Amino acid sequence: MENSMGWGEVLFGFHGRINRLTYWGGSLAVTAAGLAFAALLSWLATGDPLAPAVWQRPADQSGLWEPVWFSYFALIAWPMSALSVKRLHDRALPRWLWYSYFAFSVAMALVPMTDTLEAGTPASSGFLAAVLTGFSIFMFVQLSVLRGTPGPNPNGPDTLPPGFYGGDHDIWSVLFGLEGRLSRAQWWRGTLMVGSAALTVFFASMLFLDDYLNRHPEIVQNMNNRDWLKSDEARPVAAEIARWMFIPGIVFCVALWNLLALGVKRLHDRGLSGWLTLLLIGPFFVLGLAPGLVAQAAISEGMVSLVALLFLASLIWGLLQFGVLPGETGPNRYGPDPLAGKA
Repeated sequence: MENSMGWGEVLFGFHGRINRLTYWGGSLAVTAAGLAFAALLSWLATGDPLAPAVWQRPADQSGLWEPVWFSYFALIAWPMSALSVKRLHDRALPRWLWYSYFAFSVAMALVPMTDTLEAGTPASSGFLAAVLTGFSIFMFVQLSVLRGTPGPNPNGPDTLPPGFYGGDHDIWSVLFGLEGRLSRAQWWRGTLMVGSAALTVFFASMLFLDDYLNRHPEIVQNMNNRDWLKSDEARPVAAEIARWMFIPGIVFCVALWNLLALGVKRLHDRGLSGWLTLLLIGPFFVLGLAPGLVAQAAISEGMVSLVALLFLASLIWGLLQFGVLPGETGPNRYGPDPLAGKA
């Protein structure tokens, strides 16, 4: 049966289980509150809520930013721990994973990102940052992506409804879940909806950026001038662009996840593993890196052409699998037939 829990218990209790949707809602709210608190402290300390001396964590100004980030983690520690422990309960995993990750995150947050505002990242933090990145990916997948253990476990009853199979169970399952199956029509509707929303936000952002660049021609004139980009004159311009690009960036990331979720469930409907989406994702990233590698003479132009052909082949394969070929008839190992009873 589905586990009901009030928000007070969700945010501050350490017993029971919560599902991914509850975790996402709670963690986003807590993180937003924590960042708003950090911005407030930055404003009180410097007069600027987005002061580089706070958010870029230069070593020579640690006395300014360390109290801000320590306060941020102190504020979110209890509710984020409560949320994460209950999600680990849902996955039947030990809570020490979260406590280790949180302690590691706090320690890394107190390591300077730069020697000064003008300097690069200190090499001494590179290895630790790489380890934390790997651990972060593991924790993200466990807390935010994978469903809990089906049925009751030692930490409580299943947080999802009886008979939950993902797929087209509800709009959240369609756009965010990686379980179950979707029909071709459902994939097309979801893809067109997500694509339309993303393109609308993209073009609106480009209109803003074009207008902003027209009003600030010095940006275009100095785009390749590294000294100017690091200057005090450039910082408020970069901060303004970053503020306006924040929401489109979030929309873009959500849209990518939606498209991934839709594609995985269509592959499930075809009786294929969702990991085959890598056949689309891999060539996409390689093609994006190719021009830079050519400029550095790391690969030849012929290799770029080969990558482009592989990318085109993967797109054709994806279109066939997602939008053209029918799914398996009847139930398969990923769930019931989404077309059952709709003939």
